[in-house]
Amino acid sequence: MKIPATSRTPEVDFSAGLCAIKGECYPEDITEFSSPVLSHLKEGISNAEEYKVVIELYYFNSSSAKFFYDFFEYLDDSACEGTKIVVVWRYREDDDTMEEAGEEFEEDLEHVNFILESIG
Repeated sequence: MKIPATSRTPEVDFSAGLCAIKGECYPEDITEFSSPVLSHLKEGISNAEEYKVVIELYYFNSSSAKFFYDFFEYLDDSACEGTKIVVVWRYREDDDTMEEAGEEFEEDLEHVNFILESIG
């Protein structure tokens, strides 16, 4: 399943055991964007022993931040229930804002292996 990027939403690519999100996230209607993403995430994790999420964002707004908190909370709950979950938060080397956002999300997660990865 692949959700193509738009001018206001990131590309979201689901494959077996993997969810990759890349781009900018500031949709006019966050529910319209987030509902299918969360639905596919739940479906993918329900059948997985291990699951990986790779996120590379360049910008997101406050309503998207709420979505990502919910997204990560679901991942953490799933990891608590036994699914091995790895999140790779990729940020541009010179993007302090995205690096700090990743650090803040990481602080809220107890059961997920969260990796901050600087990219050139």
